[in-house]
Amino acid sequence: MLQNTGEALTNFASISFGSRNGGPQAPFSGWLAEKMWEKRRILVLMVELSLVAASLFVNLRLFIRSGNVHAAQSLLLAILPVAFFLRYASFRIFGTCDRSFRHASIADAIAIVESVGIGSLSLFGFYLILKSSFGIFVPGAFFFGDALTLLLLLCAYHFGARIYLFSSERSQQANAAARRAVIVGAGDAGASILKELLATARSGVLPVALVDDDPKKKGTRICGVPVVGGLDALANVLFTFHASEVLICIPSATRPQRHRILGVCRECGVPVRTLPSMSDLLNHRASSRDLRAISIEDALLRERFVPDPSLTKRLVEGKVVLVTGAGGSIGSELCRQLAAGGPRRLVLVDKSENNLFYCNMGIEEAFPGLPVTPVLADVTDQFRVMETMLREQPDIVFHAAAFKHVGMMELHPEQAIRNNVLGTNSVVMASLAAGVRSFVNVSTDKAVNPRCFMGLSKKLTELMVKEAAERHGARFMNVRFGNVAGSAGSVLQIFSERITNGKQLSVTDPHATRYFMSIAEAVNLILCAASLGRGGETFIFDMGNPVNIYELARTLTLFAGVVPGEELPIHFTGLRDGEKVSEELWEDWELPQATSNPQIFQLKGSSPHPVDIFAVVETFRELIARHDQTGLLEYIDEIVPDFPLQRAVISGFPGNCVPDDSARIGA
Repeated sequence: MLQNTGEALTNFASISFGSRNGGPQAPFSGWLAEKMWEKRRILVLMVELSLVAASLFVNLRLFIRSGNVHAAQSLLLAILPVAFFLRYASFRIFGTCDRSFRHASIADAIAIVESVGIGSLSLFGFYLILKSSFGIFVPGAFFFGDALTLLLLLCAYHFGARIYLFSSERSQQANAAARRAVIVGAGDAGASILKELLATARSGVLPVALVDDDPKKKGTRICGVPVVGGLDALANVLFTFHASEVLICIPSATRPQRHRILGVCRECGVPVRTLPSMSDLLNHRASSRDLRAISIEDALLRERFVPDPSLTKRLVEGKVVLVTGAGGSIGSELCRQLAAGGPRRLVLVDKSENNLFYCNMGIEEAFPGLPVTPVLADVTDQFRVMETMLREQPDIVFHAAAFKHVGMMELHPEQAIRNNVLGTNSVVMASLAAGVRSFVNVSTDKAVNPRCFMGLSKKLTELMVKEAAERHGARFMNVRFGNVAGSAGSVLQIFSERITNGKQLSVTDPHATRYFMSIAEAVNLILCAASLGRGGETFIFDMGNPVNIYELARTLTLFAGVVPGEELPIHFTGLRDGEKVSEELWEDWELPQATSNPQIFQLKGSSPHPVDIFAVVETFRELIARHDQTGLLEYIDEIVPDFPLQRAVISGFPGNCVPDDSARIGA
């Protein structure tokens, strides 16, 4: 207590009066703190010296061979002052009187052993030099017994407070409504977390068991908590110990190990928190403050994708590369990977000043020698796009600029057509005029049998790029994939933000499923398509199995350390206009064929309902220029007769689809 008081007074004085060298009042504050600390030290020394006297008395009674009590008393009186002096000196040298009782550790025990050992050797040496003066024989066992007794007394004194506090805290945790936690990992990180959680009841977590694959640790105990088995036994351990939380404390865990642990936790419905990777913990000791929610990519249980630098290098080295939508989630990651490939120049195009600024700054900081040209431009501005293409003369164009939110595009169908269709047309025409060698259009699975205006607009862009490749013999191609985990405004990001803020989650339909991939996987698909394509292809990525949105919401909640449905409710809103229960990766007439990359497929086939896409674009341009929204919807109904327009009011505005946060969830 005195130690804590002294520290508090020092901090208070440094704030109120300035630092020791910072002002005229600093000496006073330092003097006050030193006085408080000195009182604590004197009190501890007095207790330690009283233990010295007690040890001497006990061992004199045990080890003096002579039955002469008077001689024993004389010896005690003769040795006691010397023993006090030598013990006092050793206590001060090794700082036993300065040690914290609450946080007594192995280092404190070593200091006590060293102090007692040096003091006892000094006392024995003093006896050997002056033993003729005592007139009584003192066996060496006396000094050994004295050292052992004093060692036990000092350890009991120093560690007793910690043992008492530990037992008290553990009792409070057991009696309180603490979460019963199983710690996965009995290594240094797991032990550190365990000790910290046991040290205070305020954590609200009571560790009840540890799990580790090391067979040597099974059956052992750490701070009284048993190591009960390996990862194979995790499900049984959670049931046996009635665990309400899992703490993953294996910073060096491999991806398969993490998936294995998370899979068990998801099946058992137990919330999870984890430590960061080893690289994040290198500079400091693991702490409960480091425990965090599982990353979005981990929650999908997909293997982490590692980019192939050689592929990017072969594709863009020494070339001028232009990226539209460069400031978006996919665009910015694409730019980073392209920059690592060593292009001659990288041109960043985006209509968002803020996004363009941060993307440009990030590239310049990471690749200081790379020429980067940021271009603030809207792809729907034909003149601006053409002028940029002719000036920059790119060899490769990646077109990632698009409106993507289903709910918002249902409100503004004319903007979906204007930005996604007419904007793509501007970029395609300018690329052809500038002699671009390769053009990659980024599309979405919502373009397959579209039921929303965003999906319809992306389907038309795919047809446009394919038609441009066939007419002009150009290496223009499409890349199609599902939802991207972690992209701005994605369902996973919305879920994550709402969980963090403690808000209930909204899911459209309990049976709704979607395909997911990471941003790194999406960018890899784009780059692979650019290297594989010869013109007119549509590439898709092996997206794995579709993910149920409701189960995903539960998983993200669990992996954030929260019990779904209890601590955080999940409710269903029903499918909104333009939304499907399940998405598809290709239409019936599209035939997926393998490529040289086992994770990428090429779609071949001809649409049974061909349209003159460039004539369609010109009609769209005229209708939007006249602000003829009714005519726009009627024309869409004419060229795409199976597109469900019955939900839209032919005044140009959809009817009952005003979106809120939940309107986009599950889209």
